[in-house]
Amino acid sequence: MQETTHAVELTEAAIAKVGDLLRREEPGLALQVSVQPGGCSGLRYQLFFTGKYAKALVKTLAERDGEGPAEEDDAETAAQRAALVAENMSVVWFDRFAMVIDPKSGPYLEGASIDYLDTLQKSGFVIENPNANGSCACGDSFQ
Repeated sequence: MQETTHAVELTEAAIAKVGDLLRREEPGLALQVSVQPGGCSGLRYQLFFTGKYAKALVKTLAERDGEGPAEEDDAETAAQRAALVAENMSVVWFDRFAMVIDPKSGPYLEGASIDYLDTLQKSGFVIENPNANGSCACGDSFQ
């Protein structure tokens, strides 16, 4: 697990929206951002909640916030921490949640900014990516 603060930025609007969505879900979910093959331009973004590392992330967040002494991990928490390291996942911490990025997606997302728009014309997450060489007209994929 690599803790990072610079790979992908979330605007205040995006942080607020993710926080709002997470309040409706089970505790410990993380926002996972990845790049996958697909779309008309060859690559597409995926944003989803994952519980794969929930116990490890909840405990790490509590330790970071100074909420009680660090206790020895139970087997599940230890396995999740080990998976974060073994899978070389990058973790970006926000106020009350974490964003995880897999190592294959990281280079595509370096320097990207995720915003949330809620207007009459468009509602949803928008990714501005300096690494994208072009995108399709629908804006769902890039190259």
